[in-house]
Amino acid sequence: MNLEQPNLEAASFDDAIAVETSQLPASRHYRRARQDRGAETRQKLLLAALDVFGRYGFEGAATRDIAKRAEANLAAIVYHFGSKDALHRAVAEYVVEQMSSRMSGSIDLAAKALEGDVDRPTARRLLQQIVDANISSMLGEAEAELWGRFIMREQMEPSSAFDVIYDYMMRGQATTTHLVAILLGLDPRSEEASLRAFAISGQFVIFCVARPMVVKKLGRDTLVEADHEEIRRIVAGNIDNLVGETLQREG
Repeated sequence: MNLEQPNLEAASFDDAIAVETSQLPASRHYRRARQDRGAETRQKLLLAALDVFGRYGFEGAATRDIAKRAEANLAAIVYHFGSKDALHRAVAEYVVEQMSSRMSGSIDLAAKALEGDVDRPTARRLLQQIVDANISSMLGEAEAELWGRFIMREQMEPSSAFDVIYDYMMRGQATTTHLVAILLGLDPRSEEASLRAFAISGQFVIFCVARPMVVKKLGRDTLVEADHEEIRRIVAGNIDNLVGETLQREG
């Protein structure tokens, strides 16, 4: 008997579906349970791929490694995503979805305010709300280090998924740039306004992308809530100095 395993890496999408759905019982409860397991497998594959793509990039990542980390059959990647490239893009969309769910509120609030006249104190407060939301997400979420690593990999080695990250980042950056322009008396469309907004973003992004260096320097295993508050305070002070407007928080 030939027990050699087939080359699942090269399995077609239709073949994978056939493997997953052959002889499916008619029971509605069974189908629902199978769907639930399918959703769980898909999520495990996404998280495993997020880690692997972030570590090794698209070219260096092996689908066999991703499937192994997800405790899934290699054919499951084909079944759920269709291809390695589609899985990579799905990871980018997942990262954007997670970040957006945590940060869009502050960005949307500022964008709405910018439809009218915004004075300097209001612009400073709206800018800080965006900064605080970023800090809370980047430092308070267990997955944030994986998001940061994936995004940094896309910065260093742009792939077909780069535009997914870029489009999301630019939506938020446009709002931040407009607020910075108000505070510095610049044209929101100017290169200087964009570059200064990027420089301000760097005030907090560094604590995500360089977290291992920060915690090592502090002699700790991780950053705790007290560290997060201190980072917020320091970043707020730095931004005050950069834009010449002291933050006046509500309440």
